[in-house]
Amino acid sequence: MILSKSDFEKFKNWLDLDINSIAWEGRYADSFGVFWDSFFKDQINALELSERFDYAKKIAKSGPLISWLNWLFEKFIAFIFINQGLSVREISLTYDLSEKYVSTVLRDHLIKVYPTFEDLINEKFQISNVSSKNLFIKFNELVGILGEEAKIKGTFEDDILAHMEVTLYPDWSNLVKELRKDLSTIKIDFENFKKKTAYRKQLKFFQEVIILLIILSIVVLALKNTNKWYEDYLINKITLFEPNFFWLDKSLSYQEQGLLAKQQIDLSNKELEELERLEAQTVFEDSKNESRYDPESDVVVLDSVEDVPKSFGEAETEKSDYEENKKGGYRDNSYSVNNKKAYRILMASVEPAGVRDNILPLMKKYGIAQVDNVKPGMQIPGGLYFNLHVPSKNLKDFMSKVSSISEATIFESRSEGGDLAGKNRVFIWIKSI
Repeated sequence: MILSKSDFEKFKNWLDLDINSIAWEGRYADSFGVFWDSFFKDQINALELSERFDYAKKIAKSGPLISWLNWLFEKFIAFIFINQGLSVREISLTYDLSEKYVSTVLRDHLIKVYPTFEDLINEKFQISNVSSKNLFIKFNELVGILGEEAKIKGTFEDDILAHMEVTLYPDWSNLVKELRKDLSTIKIDFENFKKKTAYRKQLKFFQEVIILLIILSIVVLALKNTNKWYEDYLINKITLFEPNFFWLDKSLSYQEQGLLAKQQIDLSNKELEELERLEAQTVFEDSKNESRYDPESDVVVLDSVEDVPKSFGEAETEKSDYEENKKGGYRDNSYSVNNKKAYRILMASVEPAGVRDNILPLMKKYGIAQVDNVKPGMQIPGGLYFNLHVPSKNLKDFMSKVSSISEATIFESRSEGGDLAGKNRVFIWIKSI
C-alpha cells in the first residue's frame, strides 16, 4: 500500500490541527511545516510509515513529545479505517500491528465521535479470538447506523494534544533535523536498528542473570559458613555425661556361689506323690479360654464348583456365622461344634445390576431363601450383596449357574452354627468395576 502526498494532505485537513497553538502563535509554523513534509513524504509504503513513527519516538526524549507522536499515529489509524475502507485485519497486516491494539484504538475514537452508540461500538470491536468476525468489519458497514460524522473531523474540543505546543520542546529541533537528513540523503536502516535494540536487550538480560547468580552464590556461601560456625558453637556448649566408676565400693568381693546352692530340700515320699499328682492335673487340664477367630488361612479357596463336596448330607450338621443381627463377621470360628460349611462367591462386573437380574430367577428355581433381614441383591458401597440359605441338594447346581454368569472366586469356610437343617449359607458379593 503506497501513500501519496494527497493522502497526507487529506489526513491533515481531517485532523484539523490548531497550527497556531502548536507553533506558538505561529512563530514556529515553518518548523512544523518542515516536520510534516519530512515525516509524511510522498510515495511511502505503509510499513515504512509505521517504522518512521517508531524511529521518531526513539529520537524524542521528552515524555509529552512521545505522547503526541503516539496520538498522531493512532489518529492516522482511525483516518485510514474511516476514509480508506480498510478492515481491522487489513490495517493490522499492512502496518504490522496487533489486531487487538488496532481494534482498541478504533473503538476509543468512535466512542468519542458517537457516545450514544457506545454499547454497539464495544460489541462491534470486541476481538475474542483470531477467527472473530469483527476482524473483518469496515466503516462502510457502520455508516448506516452511526452516520458519516466521523468522516468530517478527527479531533474534538477536549483533545489537548491537538493544541499542544510541541515545537517548544528542546528535542523538537533535533527531531526535525534527523528527519530532514533522512529526507535528503540518508535512508534509515530500520531492520539494523531493530537488531541493535534486540541485541542490547539480550545483553542486558544476560548481565542481570549473571549478577543474580553471583548474589545467589554469595548468599549460599554465607549460609554455609554461618551454619558451620553455629554448629561448632553448639558443640562447645554441649556437655556429655560419661560413666564414672570411681564411686564403687572396692571392698566388696564377688560371691561365686549362691545362697540357695548350699541348701537341701528334704521331701517325704507322700509329699512327692502329691506334687506329681497336682502337676499331672495342670498339664492335662483342658483350656477354657478359646480364641475368637481362626487364622484367615483356614479359609479354602475353591478352584471351581467341582471342588464343592458331592455329599451334602454331612453338611446338614454344620453351622453358620452370617446372620446380620448377630455379632461376628465372615471369618472362621474355632469354637464351632459341628463344622458346617459356608461359601462365599466374589464376582466383579461392569454391570452388577445385570448379574443381579440373572441371579434372582435362580433363587426361585432352587427354592432359595434370604437370611435374616438382608434383601437379596441389596446395594452396598462398592457393589451388590446376597446372603442366602441354599438347600444342600441344590447347592452345587446353584453355584455352577452363578459362576457361569460372570467370573467368580469361591471360598469355603466353617460356620459358627445356627443354620437351618438341610441348607447351607452362601454369600454373594458382586463388585462394581
